[in-house]
Amino acid sequence: MSLVAMSVCPEPGFSSEEVLSLRFPLHRACRDGDVRCLRTLLQGPPGNTALQLIKEDSCYGWTPIHWAAHFGKLECLIQLVGAGCTVNACTTRFAQTPAHIAAFGGHPECLMWLIQAGAQINKQDYVGETPVHKAARAGSMDCLKALVSRGAQIEYV
Repeated sequence: MSLVAMSVCPEPGFSSEEVLSLRFPLHRACRDGDVRCLRTLLQGPPGNTALQLIKEDSCYGWTPIHWAAHFGKLECLIQLVGAGCTVNACTTRFAQTPAHIAAFGGHPECLMWLIQAGAQINKQDYVGETPVHKAARAGSMDCLKALVSRGAQIEYV
């Protein structure tokens, strides 16, 4: 993702990088695949950590698990779910799950892991699209194959 694309953050006076580093360190660690930093952050005070796991960033409205799914950071997904994130976490803004995000990002290994962990592969987002639609839009045949092999409905497509 380019910094230009990230400049849509509605926080005047701060770059998107500053916003992520200062306000959303779990999100940044997941974007960067910084597992060591993620583990350290997850060892924080239990109440604070639980809140950070479901906190949506001000740029995209994603939680840490959505960031990990988008950037294909499988080890981060595993750590987050182990810390209490749900694989079906749904964003407030667009009603997208990590499976939607992983499919659109073209990350079949993350998508398969999410499915094995219980992700709902036929869940529709705010415009009625499922992860199959996202994979097709991204042109990811590997994600499409992963979804179809696990029973994703394709008759809507």
